[in-house]
Amino acid sequence: MGAVGGAVAGAVGSLIFGGNVVQGAVSGATIGAATGAATGAVAGSMADSAAKERTEKAAAGDPKVAELRKKIGDKNYASALLLAQCRHQDAIASAQETAANTNDPNERAFALLLQGIAAEESGDKALTGSLYPQIAKQNGGSVDKARADSLEGMIKVQAVRREHGLPACK
Repeated sequence: MGAVGGAVAGAVGSLIFGGNVVQGAVSGATIGAATGAATGAVAGSMADSAAKERTEKAAAGDPKVAELRKKIGDKNYASALLLAQCRHQDAIASAQETAANTNDPNERAFALLLQGIAAEESGDKALTGSLYPQIAKQNGGSVDKARADSLEGMIKVQAVRREHGLPACK
């Protein structure tokens, strides 16, 4: 599941940062260890310092993963894993917390877009309607562009799941 989470993070990140972040994000066991540590930090099942240390050690093995994680932050990375697992409400809640608490514009942009993707895939039209103006404001685009990016992200996330043999979300 870790490779899928990394691929999802890369797919969402490619919409914000450009390029093919996905290929770099899918590299091996590093993703699994890093995602596990980040997920533990979000779930509260590990002490923050221990999770951070494990995350840093795991990400240190792959410079592309480390670069992606640095851009989006550990909580966003864990939110991407939740989205990969079709845990839409958990992914939205985690990303909402990140967007509300970060001062980093990259982390906020990722968190807002991830919420938009999760809301689109889960069919939450009320949430998507409220998110698109926020995404547009954060990214300097239009509401239509924010919606298009969310839909493109949803398609990419679904493709990642298929490529890794996971079932579609219900």
